[in-house]
This record gives sequence, C-alpha cells and structure tokens, in this order.
Amino acid sequence: MPGRNKNLQRFVDATEAAIRARAVDFPDAMAMTDRIFAALKDGDGVESSVPPTRLPVCDYLDGALGLARGGPGPIPALADAFAAIEPLFAWSRRPEAAHVAGDFYDNHANAVIIGDGGLEARRDVRIGVSLVAPNIHYPRHHHPPEELYIVLSSGKWMQNDNPLAARQSGDLVHNRPNAWHAMQASETAPLLAVWCLWTGN
Repeated sequence: MPGRNKNLQRFVDATEAAIRARAVDFPDAMAMTDRIFAALKDGDGVESSVPPTRLPVCDYLDGALGLARGGPGPIPALADAFAAIEPLFAWSRRPEAAHVAGDFYDNHANAVIIGDGGLEARRDVRIGVSLVAPNIHYPRHHHPPEELYIVLSSGKWMQNDNPLAARQSGDLVHNRPNAWHAMQASETAPLLAVWCLWTGN
C-alpha cells in the first residue's frame, strides 16, 4: 500500500511469503490468501494510533520468537519482521477470558496488527497474533470468517472437535467458516501464531 510504514509492509510481505511457501499443501486456503494480499496491495487502510499495551504473558514473547527464528524457510524472516513492529501492539485478552476456568486469563494474549484496533485500520482484512503460555489451552471457539494461522512456535491445534494435532513452526492451520477450533501450547514452550482472516464482502 502506498504510504504504509516500511516495517509494517515488511511484515505483510513476510506473512505472504510464509503462506505461499506452503501453498501446495493448502490449496483450499489460497483463494482467501489471494483476496487478502490483493486487498493489501490496493490500499484503503488507515494508519491507526492505538496506544501500545503489554500483558503479563508477553514475558514469553522473546522465547517464542527465538523458537521461530530457528524455524524453516521464511519463518525466521517473519519472526524478525514481527519483532520490529511488536512494540506498537495493543495486546489484549480474549473478551470472555474472565469466565474461562483455570489459568487462561493471564496466560494468553492477542493483538490485531491489521484491521480494526490494529496498526492499520481496515474492514476487509484482519491479521493478528496469538500468544499462549506453556501448558495453557486456548478454548474452543468459532467465527464466520475463514481463517489461516501461520505457526511461528509449535503447539497443538484442534479442528472440528477432532483430537489435538501437533503443528510445527512453518505449518499452516486452515479453518473454514464457522469451524470449531482451539489451540494448546506445549508443556515447556509458548505457542505463537499469526492469523489472517478475510472480512470483506
């Protein structure tokens, strides 16, 4: 997008590269991918000024990025691009987190990077990140938009109430519209993943 901050553009380019590197394995996700990155090239976003916020779980972020930097192919470049813009993020908890049993409340965080509440406000694309502390389960949920995760540091994913399945750095997780899904960090390492949703018409 003309005028987009160069570090944010670097992150957008690295996110696309990480997805395209696995395109052969996830052909069903490529139509959404094409829409997202075509829209981001066309513009229409507005630079936002949401105040940066950090939460306790962000203490795990350096460790998660260290794991990502040891990942395959384009993942280290994505980790570096992410790290360059992360100080600007408004990290937040899942809205219903206070009602989730166990230690979930202070052991997860999400940040919108592109989309309402992110560094670039727009309605057609939503890109963000989830961070989950070791041994913490991110609860089962669903939403109308199709979604694609890029795994930066490994964890487990549930889809459509099937058993949790391990996903490694560089893997993609494709959730169809309204599919139930959940995540779980390993016992010893945090889970970090970038997610992309097409929210346009």
